[in-house]
Amino acid sequence: MRRRPYRRRRRRSASGHDRAMEDQLTVPEACRLLGGASTWRTHPVERIGLPAIKMSDGPNGVRGDGLGTRQTPGVVIPAGIAVGATWDPDLVGELGDLLGTESIRKGAHVLLAPTVNLQRTPIGGRVFECMSEDPELTARLCVPYIRGVQAHDVAVTVKHFVVNDTEVDRMTVDVDADERVLRELYLRPFESAVREAGAWGVMSAYNQLHGEHCAANRWLLTEVLREEWGFDGFVVSDWFGSHDTVPSALAGLNVAMPGPQTIFGERLQAAVEAGDVPAERVLDLAADVLHLADRVHARELSSEREERTVDEPAERALCRRAAAAAMVLVRNDGTLPLDDDARVAVVGPNAADTRIMGGGSASLQPLVRRSILDAVTERFRHVVHETGVRIDRMPPPMTDRVLRTPDGRPGLLVTFRNGQDESTEPVTTEVAASSMLRFFGSAPVGVDPERFHVALEGELVPEVDGPHEISATLTGAGEVVVGDTVVLDDPTRSLPRGEMFFGQGAVEQRAVVDLRAGVPVRVRATSTGRGGFNALRIGLRPPEPADALERAVAAAADADVAVVVVGTNDEWETEGEDRTTIALPGRQDELVQRVAAANPRTVVVVNAGAPVAMPWIDDVAAVVIGWFGGQGMADAVADVLSGDVDPGGRSPITFPRRLEDTPAWPHYQPVDGIQRYGEGLRMGYRGFAASGTDPLVPFGHGLSYGTAEWGDASVASSFGHGSTDGDVEVVVEVPVRSVGDRAATVVVQGYLTAPDAPVERPARWLVAWDKLVVEPGGASVARLRLGVEAFRRWDGARGGWVVDPGRYELVVASSSAPGAEHQRVAIDVPG
Repeated sequence: MRRRPYRRRRRRSASGHDRAMEDQLTVPEACRLLGGASTWRTHPVERIGLPAIKMSDGPNGVRGDGLGTRQTPGVVIPAGIAVGATWDPDLVGELGDLLGTESIRKGAHVLLAPTVNLQRTPIGGRVFECMSEDPELTARLCVPYIRGVQAHDVAVTVKHFVVNDTEVDRMTVDVDADERVLRELYLRPFESAVREAGAWGVMSAYNQLHGEHCAANRWLLTEVLREEWGFDGFVVSDWFGSHDTVPSALAGLNVAMPGPQTIFGERLQAAVEAGDVPAERVLDLAADVLHLADRVHARELSSEREERTVDEPAERALCRRAAAAAMVLVRNDGTLPLDDDARVAVVGPNAADTRIMGGGSASLQPLVRRSILDAVTERFRHVVHETGVRIDRMPPPMTDRVLRTPDGRPGLLVTFRNGQDESTEPVTTEVAASSMLRFFGSAPVGVDPERFHVALEGELVPEVDGPHEISATLTGAGEVVVGDTVVLDDPTRSLPRGEMFFGQGAVEQRAVVDLRAGVPVRVRATSTGRGGFNALRIGLRPPEPADALERAVAAAADADVAVVVVGTNDEWETEGEDRTTIALPGRQDELVQRVAAANPRTVVVVNAGAPVAMPWIDDVAAVVIGWFGGQGMADAVADVLSGDVDPGGRSPITFPRRLEDTPAWPHYQPVDGIQRYGEGLRMGYRGFAASGTDPLVPFGHGLSYGTAEWGDASVASSFGHGSTDGDVEVVVEVPVRSVGDRAATVVVQGYLTAPDAPVERPARWLVAWDKLVVEPGGASVARLRLGVEAFRRWDGARGGWVVDPGRYELVVASSSAPGAEHQRVAIDVPG
């Protein structure tokens, strides 16, 4: 391939300090700067006064350094899909502001968030982390999120650029998508993040696009991102997601993470010396990092400052309010809200073990731990509880409730040594509160992060008699022994790799051990670490009462109302792997069906981060989708069930009745390493509208406890006539009036159709919405504001955007479903 001559970029925005450092930086220093120094930090350049820049995972909190025994607890906001379900840009801006504050507390200059990939299928492992299946909803919500974070001089990294929409072969899969599909759907949120929000950072995706890894894709990183959109920030690779030195440097990758071994550094310097990468190119890439350091005040705010945990009542209240604003009331026969004096049976696996976030890099140590059972028990006077069924995919990790160290403290004693065995003297010891540990950039001071050994010792004190299932996996060489049973023995790291720990953990090993309540059993485990990573997990599943389900049904039958809390957890929904089904894990469907048969006043709360099937939906009184709602979720559920708060959410994704109904499903599996986006523009609700397939929960659907009537929609201004709002070309107004005795939450949605378009357009596409709360007896006006981008389409032949003149129709509706349509308004676009 012929390489075009490189021309030095002119920086449009750089401080005098930036330019002074640029002029001093040498090429070897620049090469080193572009490769990460460690898991979360860049290299300092002490000669010119440039300190390290610290990054931290998001997007539903700020984790800080810790992944091992020392994790700094932090605020957990609702997961991305719940943020999308709020349909509330102002509220999302508040959450972004909170994350900016948390980033400062954790000493982070860069937050690795937000995730703005689209939910192409309901089974993607990171669906919970994304905001929506719709590009407009995602775009409109990511802008205030970014502005809120960056208001604190903390950089975001909008991710994952682009089409990182599946975890199947995510490091290698090659996505084949038409440019029009890319432009109108998958690139749209990134464009808004850059052009409207002014994002300071972008993270490249793991996958390939049209045969090139995204971290080495010049069309993405230079032609679209910088030249077309005017991006003046930095591009960081996803962790271990950069592969080739020369293509990545020429494409525009600024920082390869994590360090210290990366494709840049010495390898980049060698490429410069060989003439494969111009020295000017390296200096330009480094200039972007210097500009980042200036923006985030890295010289004044050290990356080594102490991480802090702050528990602010106002922040708790915000998280609780956001969780309620995201909750989607799918159906309600009048059972909700519940009476204060109702006898409530709370059953289901997620009642006492409520999940507030998904698995993988989005997880962190929560500041607040509360279950739905805790909150409901506090809110209502008469509550009984039965679990009914379990959903653990694997035996869950043990906690300090059943673990104690050799000297009697809660937890397990962890001993660290440098090297790969126990022949050296211990460097330090710590106490772990759980039997799942991940050391990724979080080894204690004095421990070599590239080569270290950990040993766990302690006792398990069982709570019940009987056969206990024990599981074990680890990333290095080692063993796991419980009592006299060797659960895992892998001294040479020869076991095949499984799914845990991003595919680096050994295939899970299991054993059954007969234990007695209160009788301690010795636990010992070892694992070696390489490349900064060491992780192990020991799980324990006690025997389940044989009559657990029957007890739950009996409790429900004896109550005035049954609240069944079903869902998934961070083992079923996690980075690194997709789900294989939308069915609820375990026997949860059976639990709901039997409880509903015993008590017609059955309310189901779905605690999951992605769509699930509900074969019982017509047999229950009410369904509330609570998502992974963050630290305020439990109290928000109690607020909604009691009627203290109106459920404010609308679904940001389509729930199919069957997985096979998903438009992208026929094209889901890669063929010969290539994943073709064969559904084209018919992704998500657009595909359901085109085929006429009836979904389980339509995109945009959600009910309120209040009742409102919508009046006739009218065009208040159109294409230069009456509009005074900058980029807004069309304003459609819809009067809304409360007709009930409770406040009504209303989301008036506008979908465009183009019946006379010269080329295929989606059957309908979301272009605007307005979220209102109308008090009893009150009235308001919803305003749908459409900019020119609402009408545009990508013309591949012209290589640009076009707006076809002619008649369009704005479908004013309460959801994307045909039956939710309120009125159609004609809009004429002049030629």
